[in-house]
Amino acid sequence: MSYLLRSRLIAATSARSTLRLSPAIRQFASKTVVVERELPKPPPPSRRRWLLGGVAVGAVVWIVGLGGALNHQRLSSSVVHGTLFTVRYDPRVISLIGDRIDYADSWPWISGTVNHLKGKIDIGFDVKGSTGESARVHFISKRVGQKWSTQEFSVVRKSDNKEIDIGVHDLTETGEPVVSSS
Repeated sequence: MSYLLRSRLIAATSARSTLRLSPAIRQFASKTVVVERELPKPPPPSRRRWLLGGVAVGAVVWIVGLGGALNHQRLSSSVVHGTLFTVRYDPRVISLIGDRIDYADSWPWISGTVNHLKGKIDIGFDVKGSTGESARVHFISKRVGQKWSTQEFSVVRKSDNKEIDIGVHDLTETGEPVVSSS
């Protein structure tokens, strides 16, 4: 027999004899082999979290920017200017919330729509007078043919919900109340 074959035969018989040994000796028969090498590098961090975060931040920026731009467009409308002018100089509103009437906030939010093309105006905003009282102005106007008509024009004081109906005014071709110079 060759030397290699004989050494394999001896190793096989010694392995069989090791299995027949007591349990205390058998646990040492299969030792854990330790390989000395570096651990593999961890996978690179996922870019998905950054991508989703960027999309979320971008969506919030767009929504806030678009909302601010649309509010500025409503705020700059002649309808809002005319409505505020009428409210400022109406004696009933002055007695309700005081004189020096202006927007309640330094950045007023004009809710509703100003749509000259479709002939629909429905706006609301908060005003504050010199007494510190605040009120909500609500103005609704619709165009029928070429003529605009006021549906509602009211001021409601927030503290006690007292309402003043400013009433129906003549409107210009763009929908804002006509202010007489007399």
